[in-house]
Amino acid sequence: MTSYPDAEDLLIDYLQPIVGVPVRTRVPRTRPDVWLHVRRSGGVDDVVRDRPRLDVFAWAPDDGATRDLLTTARSAIHDLKGTTLLGVTCYQVEEFLGPTRADDRETGTPRMWMTVQLSLRTTS
Repeated sequence: MTSYPDAEDLLIDYLQPIVGVPVRTRVPRTRPDVWLHVRRSGGVDDVVRDRPRLDVFAWAPDDGATRDLLTTARSAIHDLKGTTLLGVTCYQVEEFLGPTRADDRETGTPRMWMTVQLSLRTTS
């Protein structure tokens, strides 16, 4: 039976020590001042690969810090291509949406967002 890796959890575990701020799959009630939000927004799979599409949102108190946080995450994600840094083979990283301003509607907090698709090896 084919087992598909949990791409959200793998990416969170990978990014957390790199960015040094909380990385979550859900928006917490009480938001940290600086943090990343990772959510699976789609993707397809087959017997050998899972190709999750993931949104990565960066939140910080000002535009510069928000951009720096997302840029750090972006570079780290692109570094996954051809590695097993997630604990499974990551064949490819594709960027579907580059860093885009998307301030929080409720609070006006600076937020930036990007979307990537990973190609991850399944396990048996």
